Amino acid sequence: MMSREHVLRRIRSGGFKLATVSGILTTRPGMIEWIDRMVPEVEIITTKSYQVHPNPGYREPVLLEKEVGCYANAVGLRNPGMGAGIRELTELRRKHQLRALLNVSVSANCIEDFIRLVRCFAPVADILELNFSCPHAARGYGSSIGSDPRVVAEYVRCIRTATAAVLFPKLSPNVANIAEIARAAMAAGADGLSAINTVGPELFRDPGSGQPILSNPNGGKGGKSGEWIKQRAIESVRDIRRAVGEQVPIIGIGGISSAEDIRRMRQAGANVVGLGSVFARVPRQDLIPLYIGALRRDFQEGSGNAQTFLSTEPLMNYRTFRVNKIRSFGETLRMIGLDEELPASASQYAFLFVPGVGEKPFSIACSRPATFLVRRRGPFTAALFRLQAGDRLLVRGPYGAQTPRSPRPKAFIVAGGTGIAVAPLLARTLVDQGKELTLLFGSTREEDLDVLSALDLPCRQVGAADLDQPARILDHLPEQLDGPTAEDCCFYNVGPQGFLARACRRELALGASTSEIYLSLETPTLCGIGLCGSCECGGRLLCKEGTFVSLRHLERHGLSPETFPALLPEQAHRSADSREAALPSG
Repeated sequence: MMSREHVLRRIRSGGFKLATVSGILTTRPGMIEWIDRMVPEVEIITTKSYQVHPNPGYREPVLLEKEVGCYANAVGLRNPGMGAGIRELTELRRKHQLRALLNVSVSANCIEDFIRLVRCFAPVADILELNFSCPHAARGYGSSIGSDPRVVAEYVRCIRTATAAVLFPKLSPNVANIAEIARAAMAAGADGLSAINTVGPELFRDPGSGQPILSNPNGGKGGKSGEWIKQRAIESVRDIRRAVGEQVPIIGIGGISSAEDIRRMRQAGANVVGLGSVFARVPRQDLIPLYIGALRRDFQEGSGNAQTFLSTEPLMNYRTFRVNKIRSFGETLRMIGLDEELPASASQYAFLFVPGVGEKPFSIACSRPATFLVRRRGPFTAALFRLQAGDRLLVRGPYGAQTPRSPRPKAFIVAGGTGIAVAPLLARTLVDQGKELTLLFGSTREEDLDVLSALDLPCRQVGAADLDQPARILDHLPEQLDGPTAEDCCFYNVGPQGFLARACRRELALGASTSEIYLSLETPTLCGIGLCGSCECGGRLLCKEGTFVSLRHLERHGLSPETFPALLPEQAHRSADSREAALPSG
């Protein structure tokens, strides 16, 4: 770990230096490592805000896009807690030598818990960010602290006595005098400042129903981030710099997306400029390093090429559909057909939104017309089950990338449970590629097998119910190979974690290559556009790169058929059962 003096000197030094910001993109160790390896312009990598105890956050929707690049959020400080946080960051430090400074964000509602947090994370952090600014956190957190200079001073003073670590309070713009807050923090012992957090909160309503869009206990209010707070952020940093002098290091945050924005933020007084919501507008993960490199060149040369990497259309707009057709398969599985087309590629998904209830992501079973398979599990899917023909349903998407293409001539889709929702679009794609295709579909419920005839799939099909033998459908795999081994085959596996592990083991035993075994790993996603980072797996954002990951990729990141369910504790199958099994309130 670097000394306090070295860290501060590094931040104050000149040059083109960027940071990621708390709660966006680098919220999991895999993305921290990826940014550290792939984006050398990022000098400071910031984690999510950790609390003493795990916090599931608020129910979805937790994000919305009002206009292009203008976001509102009410995530609710979702995090795994101090114990899990220190374990994951310690393991990150053990296996990877970080180039960038690691800024660990912490949040609490009392001085004692802040002290517990900073003592816990100090051994792995180069900087400790004190979240005094979240505008939509529970009472006593975030801006409840950061709105009063006396309270800020008391917190910083007490935390400083407990640690020699580098402390950067993160300040809220939602105050009468941010300069006064900044002076109080520095006088009490802070080493530097981050500014600003989101503006607001404000209430955003669905125009069709009048219901709040965001789902949280604060009446649906959310903090504003992105393009529409840029000027406020620059002005706040300018006020802070005038108040604290030239030597205090400042991380300037808020709506930055261009080299001109960076130049203005630096002129206002920021030593390092934070990038956050703009990452959502970069359509693919592999384009992020290219976008950042273009920003650096634009900054040096006065050009504007980086903007060509950013989307120019809103990515989170809801479209209004009407329920057109409903078909039930037993009491817990239902096919919901809508009245219009939703153009989509194989394995893409969309968010379904019921105002006043929430939203969840679902695989798109068919695109013409838009069709979804829904397993009733929790309050949201129960609301979907109450829909009748003609009812309004809001949809945003599609999200995700096309399924990876294999050179093998024979393909198998191996689906368990509501993983069958991925099969229709995928089957047509594989057949169009000229592959000899077989679908194997297994379910715990006999009545689910009727889905096969309803989906009208263009391939050979084999279905089997478990009958108290988990994944019994896999027993039919050898007889479908048309040969002694699976060397000339590729496998696309979709289903619950246990099913995926069993499928991998069986396919490997039959001679399949790890590069030709693909698994649809449905890690939780809150946004679908690469903001929250929750869907990361092995350094990949599945919402941008697609949910299918090869077994070879998993093994390169220390995962295997025997261990990956245990090593991905947040993973939850999304296909048609809405991931509610992964949510405490589901």
